Amino acid sequence: MSESEKLLVVKDLATTFATAGGLVPAVGGVSFDLERNETLGIVGESGSGKTVLSRTIMGLQPRANVTVTGSARVNGFEVVGASEKEKRQIWGTEVAMVFQDPMTSLNPVMRIGKQIDEALRVRMGMNRAAARARAIELLELVGIPSPAQRYDAYPGQLSGGMRQRVVIATALACSPKLLMADEPTTGLDVTIQAQILNLLDELKDRLKMSVILVTHDLGVVATRTSRIVVMYAGRIVETGSTREVFYHHRMPYTRALLESSPKVSNHPHTRLATIPGRPPNLLKLAQGCSFAPRCAYATDRCHQERPELQPAAEPGHSFACWNPLPTTRGVAAP
Repeated sequence: MSESEKLLVVKDLATTFATAGGLVPAVGGVSFDLERNETLGIVGESGSGKTVLSRTIMGLQPRANVTVTGSARVNGFEVVGASEKEKRQIWGTEVAMVFQDPMTSLNPVMRIGKQIDEALRVRMGMNRAAARARAIELLELVGIPSPAQRYDAYPGQLSGGMRQRVVIATALACSPKLLMADEPTTGLDVTIQAQILNLLDELKDRLKMSVILVTHDLGVVATRTSRIVVMYAGRIVETGSTREVFYHHRMPYTRALLESSPKVSNHPHTRLATIPGRPPNLLKLAQGCSFAPRCAYATDRCHQERPELQPAAEPGHSFACWNPLPTTRGVAAP
């Protein structure tokens, strides 16, 4: 598929924050693409740059003390360098986001129906009656019981799972082609997590849209994505099909993420595996591989020279490592 036919094309995208301590390269030269009706997973530890990447693609970075370079084209529209007025033309209709914390995403003193109405009236030009009817339809679509009554409820009157469904309904109000879901299950219990993820799967197929799942939990993307992007210190360190990354990963960091995930096969009270050390300080990134100080396979070259993405045997699979793991040592998905 050519670039013009793909829904999202990201090339050398970089986001740098100017702080009192110096420049922070939160995203450093990321490139990937997304096809129509595809689900992509972006995974990594907290601080790996995945949320900043998703907000940069949306064009939601602050106006001051931020430098964005590279390219992010959403259905042909170039986000980088676009004005606020221009970006408003794609927000809601081309791309929308489900934010991490539904309690802070929703206005606590505004009824949830009015918050959905706002997008419909501003972006779709609906009158009050039509917007209300559509908002109730959306609440029903995302599985809110008694949607007509819930329309007049405040966020504080709903459970965490219900609030997340309202956020999803708001994001879907203008029928976007791309939905960015930033940690959509954070703070929810396991049962509600499964319900929210099943809902996203169902809505993706029903509405024929693409989805990007941003998460630190590899269990979330294991069976719900076709491809995975693994990020560390603002860069992509491994990418490929979900099966290839889970079973034939080459990057030690990907292995560490998999091993730190809880598994059903573990005996009760088994201590969870952890990744030694701490995430790197982006203000003082070493010249070599950022993961080298925490990696058991690191050599002198790893500390002195940063590896770039290189292709693996499987087409579409690439990794950034001087000492990749043998392909026969893949571990089962959690």
